[in-house]
Amino acid sequence: MSSQKGNVARSRPQKHQNTFSFKNDKFDKSVQTKKINAKLHDGVCQRCKEVLEWRVKYSKYKPLSKPKK
Repeated sequence: MSSQKGNVARSRPQKHQNTFSFKNDKFDKSVQTKKINAKLHDGVCQRCKEVLEWRVKYSKYKPLSKPKK
């Protein structure tokens, strides 16, 4: 059986279901993580705000080391 996209319908459900959501502060209790979680993203467009919130939620956000010019 080929795994070519669109060739065959899947015959079984997925093997593993996520039972709980990812928590970015579950193991990392640092001050920096608390600051990042508390930060509000104002003054940006809706799309940029969604991207920033996603990055914070999944621990991908890294604050700037110094302000941009």
